[in-house]
This record gives sequence, C-alpha cells and structure tokens, in this order.
Amino acid sequence: MRMEKEQLLEAFTEYEVYLASLNTRIETDQAAHEPIAEGKWSVSEIIAHLGAWDRFMREERLPFMTEGAEIPSMPDVDAFNRQAVENVKDGEFPPILANAQKQRALLAKAIEEMDAGAYKAPFTVERHQTNAAEYFEGLLSHDAHHRRQIDTFLEK
Repeated sequence: MRMEKEQLLEAFTEYEVYLASLNTRIETDQAAHEPIAEGKWSVSEIIAHLGAWDRFMREERLPFMTEGAEIPSMPDVDAFNRQAVENVKDGEFPPILANAQKQRALLAKAIEEMDAGAYKAPFTVERHQTNAAEYFEGLLSHDAHHRRQIDTFLEK
C-alpha cells in the first residue's frame, strides 16, 4: 500500500527537522566540507545534492504528474549530481543548508496543494507506471540513504 499524502508530508516535516539539527551538529564549515569517507562527498555536497533533487522534483516532475501522462526520462543522473555539488566545495555551510531546507519546504507545499486524485493518478516514467505517492516514497528512500551516511560520519 502506498503512503497517504499526509504520511508523506509528515515524513517531509521530520526530514526538515533533521536538516535543522545539522545547524548544531556540524560545527564548522571545515567539518561540513570534509568527505564523509575516502572518495565520497562531504556533508555540504550531500545536502546540496538533496536540495537540487527537491527543486528538480518540484519544477520538472510534479507539474507533469497527471493521469495518463508520459513523463520524460530522468536527466543524466551523474551529470545532474556533479552540477548540484559543483559550487559548494568552499561555500559556507549555513546557506547550503538553508537552500536545501527551502527546497524541501517548497516541494512539501506543492505536494500539499495537490488534489487527492492527482496524488494517486497513474502516469508513466520511462515505460514504468507509477503515481505521485509511489514516486515520492522513492525520494524518502533516497533521503534515508544519505541521512545514514551523514549520521555515520558525524558519529566518528
């Protein structure tokens, strides 16, 4: 069974609380820019990446999630991710975090405003039939993956 819209929005709120907690858990910009492991991104890059995907989902996916729609393929994910983290390598962490918080809040608001029927209406992405409920559950899984990475790094 797919997540009801209210459950998704609660999960988004919890994620926003998690992001806010990073304001105190990440004490310096230097710590925010330290790779979480060899060959991996830093917390700043992960957070910028999450914010970029939230913006993409709100601007490039959500408006097209209508019954029977055929939504274009995803962009080149590797290129999208590289671009998302390109300008944050030396930036201050608070604005990077604030942007991610803003992007999630805007996405949550847009989903909240969705008609209940539209939230469950089937559409197709890359020959796979889905709906907004299922699609955004995937976003929560993506969030959880990166949260585990950040938490493991911060527990060192």
